[in-house]
Amino acid sequence: MNETSLADAPERAGRGPIAWVENKSILTPTSGYLAPGFTHTINAYQGCSFAGALCGTFCYAQHNHWITHGREWGLYGAKADVRSAYRRDHDRIKRPGRGEPGRLVIYMSSSTDPYLPQESRLGLTRALLEEMLERPPDALVIQTHHIQIERDLDLIAALSAKSPVWASITVETDQERLPGFPPHACSPRRRLETLGRLRASGILTQAAVSPLLPLADVEDFGRRLDAACDRVILDHFLIGDGSPGGARTRRTSLIGRLAGSGQERWARLEVLWETRDALAGILGASRVLVGREGFCAV
Repeated sequence: MNETSLADAPERAGRGPIAWVENKSILTPTSGYLAPGFTHTINAYQGCSFAGALCGTFCYAQHNHWITHGREWGLYGAKADVRSAYRRDHDRIKRPGRGEPGRLVIYMSSSTDPYLPQESRLGLTRALLEEMLERPPDALVIQTHHIQIERDLDLIAALSAKSPVWASITVETDQERLPGFPPHACSPRRRLETLGRLRASGILTQAAVSPLLPLADVEDFGRRLDAACDRVILDHFLIGDGSPGGARTRRTSLIGRLAGSGQERWARLEVLWETRDALAGILGASRVLVGREGFCAV
């Protein structure tokens, strides 16, 4: 790994240099929103270089002071020695001396994206998947906004033969450019195409419509989801941002942007249930899950 490559990365977001982050442990015990379904989260990067994209507008991780330390939301660093950190953590959890092996159900990732632009050069997520082939978790969900996940189809398929693995790609809207918002980190159409290719390879796939943003054609969106993925996780910031009444999201520009483009109805909770019913009519109710219960169904 070339330690100068990250500092020179042109795609970085946020201010100041980006450093390698030393880490004795890379598996973090879950708490809060993900705790019912997962034992640990894993984040190869600190912060996120999609901060200036549409998803950065409302990203829940930007409210975590333990990550930002008061800094403008962006990519702050990359974890060093992820291979050895994963091996140590895995062996501590699965081979704890004389005790019974612990459970290891991983959500990758909770406070960054495993397929940031920098991943194409640094390969930290790929390195972790390679280590998981040798030391499999009990289950894994890979959550991303980007089609770069397709690069690792070979590893994900091989790991799927050892443990349940869900490839989860966020598709918040069916619109390629959402009025009033920054550009997407990656085209929704291409995300759905990638989900379809992963599914065709025998990998379990889910589309995370989270948070639900304005849809141009719910019926058409439902048909495209039906073809692309095994299930849909539908969420709304009012129930899914980890704070009472969507307080975190209210601190962002999301609601103002919706109102400014005449789409304020999508900030109301009833639109979630309307969309759920419409998608369930196309995919079947068992394939459309909602909120925390959906995200934690591994």
